[in-house]
Amino acid sequence: MRIVSLFLLLTLCVPAMRAQNIHASVPDSIDAEKFYMFYIHDDIVDARDLTPSHPEYGRYEYEEIVNRLSTEGYSVISYPREEGAHPYLYAEETAEGIRRLQRAGVPTGHISVVGAGRGGAIAVLILKEMQEPGINVVLLNACSDAFTRFWIGNDELISGTVLSIFHPGDGEKCSCAEYLKQCGSERVPLWREIDLGEKSSPGFYFRPGVDWVLPTLLWASGKYDLVRQ
Repeated sequence: MRIVSLFLLLTLCVPAMRAQNIHASVPDSIDAEKFYMFYIHDDIVDARDLTPSHPEYGRYEYEEIVNRLSTEGYSVISYPREEGAHPYLYAEETAEGIRRLQRAGVPTGHISVVGAGRGGAIAVLILKEMQEPGINVVLLNACSDAFTRFWIGNDELISGTVLSIFHPGDGEKCSCAEYLKQCGSERVPLWREIDLGEKSSPGFYFRPGVDWVLPTLLWASGKYDLVRQ
């Protein structure tokens, strides 16, 4: 508990800066000792509007989120997708970025993929393509009954070490448990899920709140035991 409290204090006190840790693609100079995080935003954001508003959840704080994730020393790779961008092409481009990191000697455990909302569906495409159980994955309100049926029915089964964080008050959003069980222990050797319930808002992932940022940072760095359901 003391470690978690200290980590929480550091997360809250570090100013939102370090723009040098934020990249639109894998940087030319790769430090194999660093941790790299691919952040994939919800589809309410696009290149023409980085601060869209939802009638219930308010403003999507894309830049603030990316800044917050980068302040803990992660090299965050993210860029706003063009409206109508094909998810399969985006997923393939991201998968190639991950392969480039691996070729440069970055351990798989230093690579994470964070997918928010419908960005989680793109994360599924990336992780199916990669088939790397050691990649750290965080899915934020990514599952729904319709998506789960589609993924299972079309053999869109991912590999990775997965943390799912969701809020059932979103209506269509639900637990990823059924889907992750279907992926099997060879593909997903470890997974955990946090149901935020009444502790947060259904639009929790629209802003960099401690409720999801702290467990995401812990999970992405391999500190799985510090993430509580």
